[in-house]
Parts: sequence; C-alpha cells; structure tokens
Amino acid sequence: MDKPVCLITGATDGIGKVTATALARQGYAVVLAARNEAKAATVTREIAVATGNHDVDYLIADLRSLVELHRLADTFTVRYPRLDVLINNAATVMPGRELTGDGYETTFQVNYLSQFYLTHLLLDELKRSPQGRIVNLSSSVYRVGKFEPDNLQGEQRFSTIGAYAASKLLVLLFTIELAHRLASTRVTANAVHPGIVRTPMMLDAPKVLLRAISYAALPFSLSPDKGAATSVFLASSAEPAQLSGQYFARAKSKPVKTSYNTSENRNLLWALSMDACRL
Repeated sequence: MDKPVCLITGATDGIGKVTATALARQGYAVVLAARNEAKAATVTREIAVATGNHDVDYLIADLRSLVELHRLADTFTVRYPRLDVLINNAATVMPGRELTGDGYETTFQVNYLSQFYLTHLLLDELKRSPQGRIVNLSSSVYRVGKFEPDNLQGEQRFSTIGAYAASKLLVLLFTIELAHRLASTRVTANAVHPGIVRTPMMLDAPKVLLRAISYAALPFSLSPDKGAATSVFLASSAEPAQLSGQYFARAKSKPVKTSYNTSENRNLLWALSMDACRL
C-alpha cells in the first residue's frame, strides 16, 4: 500500500470521527478502532462517501480488555503492511469507580492503560515507517491531576473529576517519556489538548464533571471540527515532523505545567504500566 496508514481509536463520533474524516480526505488509509461494530461499519461508509477515499476500514476491540487490544494489534499487522500514524483518541468519563474485566478501574484503563498497551504492541510497525507519528489525546485538566502510585486506580479514594484528570496527566507523562525513549528513532510522540469540545462524551458526562469543568465553558466550547484540528496537524503536517515529547493546544506547543513531570515519576509510571500490561 502506497498510502500512509493511520489507526485511530474512538473514531466513531466526536473528535475521532472528524480526525479520521480529515485524514481520509488528505489521502490516508484510515483504520477505525471501535467497540460497536454496527456503528463502526456505518461511520466507515460515511467517511468513504464523504471523502471519496475507500481505503477506510475498521477493527473491533473493547479498550477495557487487554486481550481484545492484543487481538486488534495482531489483526492490524496481518491486514496492513504499514502503520504511519497512531492516534490514541478514545476516552471515557465514569460516574463512579467501576472495574473492567481485567480488574482495573475503567477510567484508568480506557483513558491511559489502553494507550500505553496499544502503542507498545504497534511500536515496531511505527518504527518501520519513514516517519512514524504517535498522537495521544490528553487535556488541560492534567494540571489538576495527581500521580499517586498508591492510588493510581482510586483504590483509596475516588472521584470522577480526580480519576479523569489523573488519567490525562498519565497520558502526558507517558508521552513525554515515550518520546525520550524513541529519540534515536524516526518516531515522534506528542500529546494534545483538543479544547473543551461539544462531543457526545462531554455532553453525556456525569453532571459532577460538567459542573466542575465545563458548564461555564460550554457556551464557549469548540465544535468537533476545531477540536480535531490539532490532532490532524500533528498527524499530517510537515511542521511538527521533528517535534516530539511536547504538549500541543491549538496547533502550538505549550509548556507543561505540573510538578509531577520528573524523570523519576515518568520511569515509575512506565514500570507500573509494564507490570499492569504484563509486559
């Protein structure tokens, strides 16, 4: 396949769908990773019709299952000869502490651990690309997130806001550390704050999260098109090709403002994540 290939999670609505559509329009072969097969099939057809690009496909996996993620990665490597862009876009907001079938707190696993694991599984494919790119969806809410190794999954105390913010902090710390570890390769890794976006996830979020984060901001929130712009920029533009380990908002690199961003913390998170994924 001559076209560059992009795999994107959470691509059946909101920012993910807009990102997938934009990249398909630019000529990428786009693969949607989704949980709902009927919805994925519908969105795949919609994107193909809207863009005239019929190299749009989907793979099914529930991000709450490491086994399903492993199966997705295996299927991808068999079906596709290359991977140029991985966009870890999927996220969730939980009203209470709920464990996945793997035994992990759902916000932690879906928003963070699935990113870590899928990236690890597909890293060799990305390294074979002339210019592999990893785009991880974080959020400015990382600033109020905490890295607490003894409470990583809300084992001792849990709140919807705290779990969501912590997951976005973990994504950011992981992305920075990943970039350090990939420095000698052609693969870049960057994190994105999409803005407060009117997506189904945000509009359906628990009221406690909306009150704390976005009720006041919703009138000024972005459309999914604008929210996806930075992900599309990092995935496809020439300008950020050599930039890695950075945090972007509105297509601009922004300073990381958290005391948790230390080499010690990033390496500890990496070790804990490797253990959680049984790697």
